[in-house]
Amino acid sequence: MNPSLIDRVADKTLTESLGVRAGEAVTIETWNTGLRFAQRTEVRARRIGALPLLLFEDEDAFIESLRLTPKQRVGRLGKHEYSLLSGTNAYVFIPGPVLGGSSRLSREDLAASTAYNSSWYLAAKKARLRGVRMTFGYVGPDLARILHKPIRRVVEHQLRACLTDLRKVRQTGLTLSRRLRPRARATLKAEGETLHFELGTEEALDDGVVSRNDLATGGNMTNLPPGYYAREIVVASLDGTVRMYAPVPRIGAVADLRLEFCKGRLVDWECEADQHWLNHLVRATSEDRRTFGAVVIGLNPALREGYGQDRLVEGAVTFFGMFQGTTHRADLEVGRGAVVREGGLTQSSP
Repeated sequence: MNPSLIDRVADKTLTESLGVRAGEAVTIETWNTGLRFAQRTEVRARRIGALPLLLFEDEDAFIESLRLTPKQRVGRLGKHEYSLLSGTNAYVFIPGPVLGGSSRLSREDLAASTAYNSSWYLAAKKARLRGVRMTFGYVGPDLARILHKPIRRVVEHQLRACLTDLRKVRQTGLTLSRRLRPRARATLKAEGETLHFELGTEEALDDGVVSRNDLATGGNMTNLPPGYYAREIVVASLDGTVRMYAPVPRIGAVADLRLEFCKGRLVDWECEADQHWLNHLVRATSEDRRTFGAVVIGLNPALREGYGQDRLVEGAVTFFGMFQGTTHRADLEVGRGAVVREGGLTQSSP
């Protein structure tokens, strides 16, 4: 990785995203793919007078130990890690490819190994630590093969996208918040398919910064690169069909999905890449959860499609729920106004 780029992103992460000050405790947790970045983040943290601690999780050791650990102990954390969270002011987390759905672990093994997730985030909120997740860490051989790009090229693209103007990302998100009003009717058209739904009241803006307001509301973790704006969907209102895409390392392909809804119920599903995989996913999910909970619009003008974070590309429309997927060159209308046209944000007000 480009040394200068790493240092610039590390500096921006510590100062702008996390607001680290001299004397604060900084924990940096990394897997194999992020070790170089973690090392430089430790150096840059000391440069501003902070007190960093670097934790390393080895992917090979993790997988081997997962297979040897008694089932009742899988996915649990010790009290020493919870104590670490309570003593941390700022947390930089660089995940590994295995956590992104690598073919090295089955879906069931991954779920079991990360069963601690909810308790970790509750402890982090209680400690009021300011945290950031560096998503370039998910990029490994499986994902690179699917994207048809070298790992280094994908990682450096994501790192450069971390340097985007975070104030502009936030402003765009606030504008979308005003345009995607609760109880408004929305229509998504893409590739000849149409999906209708009603917007709910809950919303989320990930702008790459953990602010005081974020801490007050429990939103103490952000992502780099940023950003997205999400609005809740009224589940019972989903009606129609949507096509969307997502790289799935476990099946070694970009999943091309066609999902059909009627009055909030999933009634038909297709996947050209691996219909058996999708059938298994749907049947393993209770009927009331075979749905979308939110529509997400990307806010990052520096990202391009095909680099592992399509949902964050400015103007991209993604659905979150049983399955996360991004549409191609979609049109999104809310009320009487267009919010997205052919995958790009519009400037007009509805």
